[in-house]
Formats: sequence, structure tokens, C-alpha cells
Amino acid sequence: MATRPPSARAKLVSHLTEAILSRDSETAYALASEHELCRQFGISRVTVRLALGDLENRGLIYRRHGKGTFAHGKNTRVYRNIAVIIRSSQVENRPIAELVRGVSSSQREIGSGVMLLGLSPDGWRPELASSLSGVIICPWEVNATDLAILQDRKIPFILVGESDLSGPRIIVGQRKAARRRTEELLQLGHRSLAIFCGLNPGLDVSKRLGVHDAMKAAGLDPASVREFPAGGPDGTLFSGAQAVLDAQPRPTAVISFDDSLSCMLSFKARRHANLSIPGDLSLSSFHQWPWLAHIEPEVTTVQFDFFGAGRLAAEALNRAAHTGEPMADLVFEPTCIAGATVGPVPVQ
Repeated sequence: MATRPPSARAKLVSHLTEAILSRDSETAYALASEHELCRQFGISRVTVRLALGDLENRGLIYRRHGKGTFAHGKNTRVYRNIAVIIRSSQVENRPIAELVRGVSSSQREIGSGVMLLGLSPDGWRPELASSLSGVIICPWEVNATDLAILQDRKIPFILVGESDLSGPRIIVGQRKAARRRTEELLQLGHRSLAIFCGLNPGLDVSKRLGVHDAMKAAGLDPASVREFPAGGPDGTLFSGAQAVLDAQPRPTAVISFDDSLSCMLSFKARRHANLSIPGDLSLSSFHQWPWLAHIEPEVTTVQFDFFGAGRLAAEALNRAAHTGEPMADLVFEPTCIAGATVGPVPVQ
């Protein structure tokens, strides 16, 4: 199907947007008059006024009766809030907290803010929707109808991680890292693998897919990787770790979806099961939290830049709100940290 050429209104909006955003001006400055724009672009005054209305709605210009139209400079440009749609139970999870901190850091620099919303878009009041430059969506309990509402309201959005929803995504590299770590374990001879998960169910999806990708590429059945859930209070983490160690046959390697799970499992294995790490059990995990520096043996893990992802997502959403351009995926490379908890498969 052929793409329709942009209208005269869209062309003028695009031209003026680029001119305003690329101009190195700290303060507001006057734009050409409506009459001059009509003559310059060969379009009607109605079209010019509609285009200027679009730019005003995006916060790029303002109009003063009897004085003309003015473009905002860098210091006067309007930046609205960025919303993060998230279930309250997920806010305290450190990866998401780091993402929100990154958004807040970026917004603070431009004199704007971040809002945490547990309410889906169909329940928003008009004044709430109009106060937003864009939305970051943690896609748990969010559906395609919610995204359609944002699209109808022309509010830019971006999804966090893997889900069944369609749209631009923040990809911090969890799937890639999980595949890489699983491949390393397979190369070391491990075939009895297990997953210890459950602290961040939404973020677990990407890692699980990465593990399964590696298994399929090696000609192995992903279903052979057993899963042990954990989550909630510390007692659940403790019992989840015990379930891993009690499994028959006991796995030779465990991929924990969070460092806290790996550390709990390491403690239980060494103190209560008299196992050597990694001699009897290899452990690989994710997130590289600061307190890992105090854990022995040093955990083999992966670092993801959730803070940087939050900052760049906020910047991209603000630009999309000003330009009307579609959002694109934001892709980040994970950093693998070589620890001391992974070794060859134990000799039977």
C-alpha cells in the first residue's frame, strides 16, 4: 500500500519544528508572521494557523495577540511530565526503581517531573492526559486497548522489556545476556540446568526467553530447564532456595534471575548442604547490585543500565512530544561480570 505524501500542514510543522529545535537560542524569539509563512510556503492562512496550533500544543511556540508568534528557546520551552505506568507491587523492585530514578534525573534537569501511575489510560481525566509528554509502560496488567487510547490521544509511549504488546521498547539486554550465560554453562558441560526466579515477574520474561533461545540453538529441549519460583518475604526466598537444593536430580547449574536469589542459594548450598561453589553447583545471576562486593565467592552476574535507560527514555519521549515523530526502540548492551561462581560440570 502506497504511503500518502505529507500534507502542506504537516510539511510546515516539520520544517518549523526542526528549525526551532536546531536553533541555539536560550530565550524566546519571534517567528515569521502568518502572512510571511503563507508567501514562503505557498499555502493558505488557514493551513498556517492549523500548523501553528499543532506547534503550540506541543509546547514549542506561543502566540501573543497583536504581537505575533514566538518560538520557545531552550530555557523557556515547555516540558510536561513523564508518566510511568506500573503496578504498586513492582515499584520497590530495584531495576524498576533505578529506571524511575533515571527518568527523574532527566526531568529534574529541565524543570519537569515524573508521575507513577497505577491507573490504566482509560481511567485518566483529560487534564491528566494533557499534562504528559509521554509514558513509560511496565507492561504487566496493561493491554492493547490501553495503548490504542494513548495513540488516539497522541501521547508517545515506550514499553519496558518483552511482552505480547506491540510498540517501541526499552531493551536493556536481558534476553541477550541470559542467552550468553546459558551458552557458557552449556559449553562447560552443564545439561541439568534450573532457573530460580520470581522477584520481578515482568522482567523475568526476557531472561527466560534468553535461556530458551540458547537451549534451542544447542538442540536441547527448553522444557528440560526446571523452574523454582521465589518472591515475597525472605522466608519464601529461603524455602525457594531449599527447593532447588532438594530437587532430584539436583541441578548442576542454576541461573538466578536476580543477584539476591543467587546469594541466598549460595549461602544455603554452602552452609546447609555442604556444597562447594562452583565445584558442586554453578551459579549465574543478573543485576550486579553494589552490595555484591561484600559477598564471597564473588557472584558471576550481569549489569544492566536501567538508570541510563530511564534518562534516555525520558529524553526520547520529550523529543517525540515536541516533534510528533514516532518513538523507536532504545537498545542497551549488557555488561557481563566474571565472578567465581561458575565452573565446569561436576565429575560424577
